[in-house]
Amino acid sequence: MSNKSSPPEQVRRGPSVAAIASVAGVGTATVDRVLNGREGVRETTRKKVLKAFDALQADDSRISSQNLTSYKVAFLSDSGQSFRETLESAVWETVRQRPNIQATFDGFSTSKLDALRFANIIERTAETAQAIVIVAREDLIINRAVRNVVGRGVPVICLTTDLPTSGRTAYVGADQVGSGATAAYLMGQVIGNKEANILLVNSAPYRVQEERELGFRRVLRTEFPQLRIDERVNSHDESQHVFPIILRYIEEHGPPNGIYNVAAGNVGIGKAITEAKLVGKTVFIGHELNANSRMLLEAGIMNFAIGHDVAQEVELALDCAIQAAGRKPVTPPAFTRIRIYTKYSCN
Repeated sequence: MSNKSSPPEQVRRGPSVAAIASVAGVGTATVDRVLNGREGVRETTRKKVLKAFDALQADDSRISSQNLTSYKVAFLSDSGQSFRETLESAVWETVRQRPNIQATFDGFSTSKLDALRFANIIERTAETAQAIVIVAREDLIINRAVRNVVGRGVPVICLTTDLPTSGRTAYVGADQVGSGATAAYLMGQVIGNKEANILLVNSAPYRVQEERELGFRRVLRTEFPQLRIDERVNSHDESQHVFPIILRYIEEHGPPNGIYNVAAGNVGIGKAITEAKLVGKTVFIGHELNANSRMLLEAGIMNFAIGHDVAQEVELALDCAIQAAGRKPVTPPAFTRIRIYTKYSCN
């Protein structure tokens, strides 16, 4: 677990690139080119970006006139280690640019934290934080804690994985059903028109994983009925745990034609694929681009990583928190863009 305060070196830069991109309906790279006066952007797109910038800057001016100079936002992440590290890095990078935000980050391992303990942490955190951003599994006890906290006037933003029945203030993240559907489409295109077995790997009851599985199964059923999901394996979001399980599965059932991991633990799966000499034979698709998945992609062990812009999502979550702090209706942001990474596009 980690618990840190905001880094001291912070510089305000006006509306965030992610917020401008969301309002203008373009990518962050396009916004960066426009703001820095670089070429390669159509004039109509440039005008959209500048209009979004002006609108957000005006909104920032109204917000900054309120007493938000020491706004306290707590990030709580119950997740696998690799995603937790990616998220924490994005949090510190983002709050450096926002002097009105004092952030803390607490990360917990999925396999070492039960729902009751996490719910108690949410309740305690609300005693000092003015807003909470959480990554959490879906559980009745956690939902109740979120509902209690929001009822006391502390906004709760769900990041990456949603808790739609908890009364949370907003969800920020990608369309996870679409992410799973994308994985299924890629799997079907690579394996081709032949009967094949696909091994599905999951972990805890996170809605993000359930939605990915839903999208994956839906596309296989409608577009690739020759691909059969053989069995589900629980990774517990830990590579050391999933590695022997995948090896045992291969020994007992034979090598799968494809492996789809909706959870963490990509390194353990990649290690099992390598040891079983299935690199280049078994299609491996996972989620999140980080140092581990980049290594697997570059080595040709993983075929595709389905990702999203975590830094953009952190910025949008903070935008929602500030809206709520100003007692303004929170406008839920549009789904963030799904990204597909290969060995040639992971840097």
